[in-house]
Amino acid sequence: MVPEKITNSIKYIGKNIKPYWPTVAVASAELIFRPLFTMMDKKSPEETKKYTALREAVTELIAAPTYLVVPILAAKGSNLLKNADPKTVKMAKHNLQILGTWTAALVVIPGLCSAVVKPFTDKIYNKKNNSKEEPARLDVTSNSIELEPVKNPITQTGNITKYSPAYQVNLANFANSNLKVGG
Repeated sequence: MVPEKITNSIKYIGKNIKPYWPTVAVASAELIFRPLFTMMDKKSPEETKKYTALREAVTELIAAPTYLVVPILAAKGSNLLKNADPKTVKMAKHNLQILGTWTAALVVIPGLCSAVVKPFTDKIYNKKNNSKEEPARLDVTSNSIELEPVKNPITQTGNITKYSPAYQVNLANFANSNLKVGG
């Protein structure tokens, strides 16, 4: 069904390309195209586009070398198999490179981005660290309406305690207010 040339090409790629090269290639392409497409968005404000493009570029600038370094370091674990069959060592190295790529994607890159991207972009945009100042407080009492609660005694009937509402609603006020209920 599949031509032999395609099958042989796929086998060659699977045997000879390191597992981390595709992720490095994707991260490198994203380093170029994500900021570019962000800046091409006509609906977003100019400052938002610049900030977002910078964040994406810095993220991918961190991701590309991390996808390269972490799998190579993980593959060093295959050196622990000193007396093993060379084929087993090669397989272990390959599998450790795959695990290193996953570790880079799931743990290392998000951790590095959390530590680096926000401080870097804040420095570029001269945003001051306001975390040392006390946060603004919301004043909800100065313009609020004073309500006088209706005090009704709590009555007890049998084992069930009845509570009266804090305020009384007069339905007659709503009857002639020209409000329609429903369709």
